[in-house]
Amino acid sequence: MFSYYGDHGLGDSTRIPIDHHREIGQTDLLSYIKPNNNGTIYLDEFVITDDHVYGKLNKYNIALYQKYFVYDLKSDAIQTFDQQETFNNYLISKGLNQAVPYESFDFYYSQYWNGWRFWLLP
Repeated sequence: MFSYYGDHGLGDSTRIPIDHHREIGQTDLLSYIKPNNNGTIYLDEFVITDDHVYGKLNKYNIALYQKYFVYDLKSDAIQTFDQQETFNNYLISKGLNQAVPYESFDFYYSQYWNGWRFWLLP
């Protein structure tokens, strides 16, 4: 359980491993990512794909006055957007589906850690 894929967090901190050796963490009910080109970015609801995580930003991003984000997992870079139209145009340019419903951290955490992963990984 203490390997990269088995350590799902202890105490009040949890995490979801995603592609390209990245992760989405959660502490005290605040979901976050830590890309190289920015500090900690707090997430509200999002979608996880093979190469991107995208969705809505949390209101606790004090330094950011943006509402939406796209996190490129390959380059470890994040793009933020204030307008939904600009955000949707960027999703289209990257071939991402903007009609997918955004989910909370708890949804993806349950999807990843429930079942055999929790019980079979050392």
